Amino acid sequence: MSFEEEEGVTWDSSVDALVALGAAADLGTRAASSRLPDVQGAFGGADPTPVLEHVAAIRGFEVEATECAYADLPSTLARVAPAIVRLPSGRFVALVASNARRTTLLGPSSVRTVATDSLVGALRAGLERDGDGRVDHWLACASITGRRARSARAHLRLHLLGERAIGGIWLLRSDAGTSALRELLRRGLAGRAAGFVGASLMQVLVGIAGWTLLGRASLSGSLGAGWLGTWVLLLFTGLALSVAQARLGQRITQDVATFLKERLLRGALRMAPDEIRKRGSGHLLATVSESSAIESAGLSGALGSVMALVQLTSAGALLAMGAGGAIHVLMLVAFTAVVVALGVRAHRRRSEWTSRRLDLTSTFIEHVLGHRTRRAQQPEAEWHEEEDGAMMRYLGASRTMESTQATFAGVPARGWLLLALIGLIPRLVAGPVDPRSLALAIGGILAAQGALATLASSGGAMFGAWVGWRSIGALFHGASRLPAPGLVPDHDEPRRPGEVVLEAQGVGFRHRPGGRPTLEHCSLTVRRGDRVLLEGPSGGGKSTFASVLTGMHEPESGHVLLGGLDLPTRGRVGWRRRIASAPQFHENHVLSGSLAFNLLMGRSWPASDADRAEAKEVCCELGLGGLLDRMPGGLDQVVGETGWQLSHGERSRLFLARALLQKADVVVLDETFGALDPLTLEQCLGTLERRAASAIVIAHP
Repeated sequence: MSFEEEEGVTWDSSVDALVALGAAADLGTRAASSRLPDVQGAFGGADPTPVLEHVAAIRGFEVEATECAYADLPSTLARVAPAIVRLPSGRFVALVASNARRTTLLGPSSVRTVATDSLVGALRAGLERDGDGRVDHWLACASITGRRARSARAHLRLHLLGERAIGGIWLLRSDAGTSALRELLRRGLAGRAAGFVGASLMQVLVGIAGWTLLGRASLSGSLGAGWLGTWVLLLFTGLALSVAQARLGQRITQDVATFLKERLLRGALRMAPDEIRKRGSGHLLATVSESSAIESAGLSGALGSVMALVQLTSAGALLAMGAGGAIHVLMLVAFTAVVVALGVRAHRRRSEWTSRRLDLTSTFIEHVLGHRTRRAQQPEAEWHEEEDGAMMRYLGASRTMESTQATFAGVPARGWLLLALIGLIPRLVAGPVDPRSLALAIGGILAAQGALATLASSGGAMFGAWVGWRSIGALFHGASRLPAPGLVPDHDEPRRPGEVVLEAQGVGFRHRPGGRPTLEHCSLTVRRGDRVLLEGPSGGGKSTFASVLTGMHEPESGHVLLGGLDLPTRGRVGWRRRIASAPQFHENHVLSGSLAFNLLMGRSWPASDADRAEAKEVCCELGLGGLLDRMPGGLDQVVGETGWQLSHGERSRLFLARALLQKADVVVLDETFGALDPLTLEQCLGTLERRAASAIVIAHP
């Protein structure tokens, strides 16, 4: 029976399948009751990817279209869940879970588990029908029949269709900005953490049993082969538990480190441009170094701290049963409190040292970048005064921190052993001691010493990670700022000559709350086909107005409509698809990559042959044909800081070409033509007139 014939397994609508699967997999970070607009039929064409991406964004998760080769389909289906898959009939199935043998499907009215091979056969059926004519001909020519024919047919199909692509697969995943705990639990961290703690506890219990057995046998004089054999068995059991603990700890560290990198990357991508400028390159570089410290020291310190606490608990139980009894337990509690207090003191010193180090790094980077300006504006004797002061403060904080860290590291190793032996003296003086209780006391003392040393080292790493967290915490939490998807789907709309494409009414904006307004009561109407010149003195707010129009800033008052809809309604993706910007030179960049990538990064990548041909055509129209001829790789030539160096004028024309190739309704050019000579300017203006639907050009009078 085919999938289409099975009741309740397939879906007519990819959107319905997506919504149901997202809820079943607990992927959405936005309330399920949030309004879902009627998007059925809103997009032209047979590809449902745009509408699926829009609906997933509304729900707060991500969807990605993918494809695989005919030969790779079994292995792909075994690992893609949760996913939506389109059948050759045009209907859809929702994969909740899958492996090489079985696949669980979520249907409109039921959940079914089917053989993965049956789903593979259904998806391959269309391609196989097209190729079976040639396969049958080959089998007939070779006179292969019976059971051998079935095997030969499968191999011939792989040979003929192995590289053919099978599309219609959409992967679902949670947004990287979702709840950290929720995402880590989804990745199976709870089970591995429980296994790690369990292995640590079992290892300690095995150690206690070994100490008890060995001490009792040796101190009572009855150490025989049986006792030694049992002790060796316990020793190997502890070794196996230690290996399991190490493997689980390594897996936990890898999972958390991967999640941390994904989260920080998403947070960096969601940083507002003003926030990036305010932080500065030096502070951002220091943040990168702190994130590496948290990944290496913080994760290992956290696992070590958990293991140390388990060991301390078991050591306390061992001491309670030993010769010292309650006195040793109280000593251990008091000494642990002293170690924690020393750790807090060391943490404060490290925090001060880290602040000085970050200031030093930031000062150095900023002064390197601004060295030419400083040479021109400052006397030579004052060039390094600020760096020297920062260095002296850093050295003073380093000496204080090193002294405190040495005390914190040395006390647990030596102080506890001395204190515990002193606590054992009154019991030894009072009279004969049971060998078993004495062995337990000695084992507890040594176990506590190891646990305190582990706590000191791992606690120091944890404190260091906590200091670093202050630098990256904002970036980590910034990933949770989910971009607004908009209330209408992003799709092509019919354009009419002369229609209003951009309208701003009464726009006001200020960069700081309570600060002086940069814009007040600004209005502008742009119709399709308009060419608007925006002039004004430096500092008059032209670039700020452009940033409001392009969606980089939201107006404090008034409203901006693009195609009759505001930014929250259309969404940032739809907004930036309809209005392209070439900002001022210092805010625009040539990325290290091919020239084609820098030109077409606003359209799609990898670029199609048609896109590349159009990019070359636009470059020639802008007078960059000679540049392409000089470049050995043409459009594939690597440009940027590590590649072919472009002049100021060539960069300006690259930025103009990048904006024009986005084919937006409105193109905003902010001082793009300032570095061009009159002939090149005339050539670029002609290209702008031909290729831009509407344009706003910002220039000085």
